Amino acid sequence: MLRRLLPLFLLSAALLSCQEQKTRITSVADLPLKTTETPGFEWKSSPLRANARYVLFESNSDHERRDKLGDYYFVRWYDSEPTKPVSLVMHYTQASTGPQVLERRIDYREPRESSGSHREHFFFAGAERARRGDILSWKIELYCDGKLVDSEQSYLWE
Repeated sequence: MLRRLLPLFLLSAALLSCQEQKTRITSVADLPLKTTETPGFEWKSSPLRANARYVLFESNSDHERRDKLGDYYFVRWYDSEPTKPVSLVMHYTQASTGPQVLERRIDYREPRESSGSHREHFFFAGAERARRGDILSWKIELYCDGKLVDSEQSYLWE
C-alpha cells in the first residue's frame, strides 16, 4: 500500500513546489494595547506578549509606555514581483469619527532586493488616539503596480 502511495506523494510535492507564489497578504495581527503590563506566560498569550514587548521596547518611563498605548496592526505580505511598485492601504473608522472612513498607506516605489515575505505595521497611539478613540473597523488592501491584488478586513467592516 505504501509503495503505491509514494509516487503520488512525490508527484504532489513536486507540483506544490513548482506552484507560482503570488503577491498577497499572508496575515494581519491586531494588537489592542490597552495597558502597559505585558500579558502573562500562558501559551495562548505568547503572540500578544511578543508583540506587546516589541511595541514597548525602549520605553523607559511610565509616561513613555502610556504614550504607546493604542491599536497596532502587524501585516505580513508576500512580494512575488519586487520590481513593481507596491502599496499597502489601510481604511479604518475610529470611535469619534463615526462613519467617516480614514486612510493610511505605505508605499514601496523603489524596487526591492528580492521576492519574499515582508512585515509592516500600522499604529494608532498617543495624542491622535486620545482625540479620535479606538479603531472600530478596518480594511487593508494590497496594490501591486496600481492593481488591487489582495485585501483583508475586520468582521465589522461593511
